Amino acid sequence: MNVDELLILLEKSREGIQKIDEDLFQQISSRIEELIELRKKANNSEFEKIDEELRTLRRIQKRIFELRTIKIINMAWAEVCETESGIEGKENMISIEREFYSSLINLLRNYRESILRARPSDDKEVKGEPERILVRIKQDIPEFEGVDGKTYKLRKEDVVLIPSLNANALVKSGIAERIEVKR
Repeated sequence: MNVDELLILLEKSREGIQKIDEDLFQQISSRIEELIELRKKANNSEFEKIDEELRTLRRIQKRIFELRTIKIINMAWAEVCETESGIEGKENMISIEREFYSSLINLLRNYRESILRARPSDDKEVKGEPERILVRIKQDIPEFEGVDGKTYKLRKEDVVLIPSLNANALVKSGIAERIEVKR
């Protein structure tokens, strides 16, 4: 594993996930350890050459990892969102990347479910419309936007049907009173 081969791999990695040896990152780490030991024994002229190769290998290793990881994350996101990522080479993932991809998909799906499931499940809601409550306003109040997105301008003695969340807040604060309707 030499620097030139890694630079070629790095350049191709911009296109998609390239096929690599299952132990590529271990090979690079082993070479880095080898260079660290060589650097300890090197004279001044050899030291600079070894040190330069060491820095280059570390930068390449980090960049290959980053490029592949970004692609895997984007592919997992696209999978969860049921869209196309446009990234090729899913089959070229090494085993640890496949595990990461699978775990990431599960994590993203669980996250999506917990967020999207956190909706009110009130039986009185119909087609996304919040339950409404009839109230009588006891004093003038400033204009406000209800949870239904409508703007309300309410004055003393107005009788109005408003979303339950807004009505309950007004009743609790003593600004309105609930009007019970017998059916």
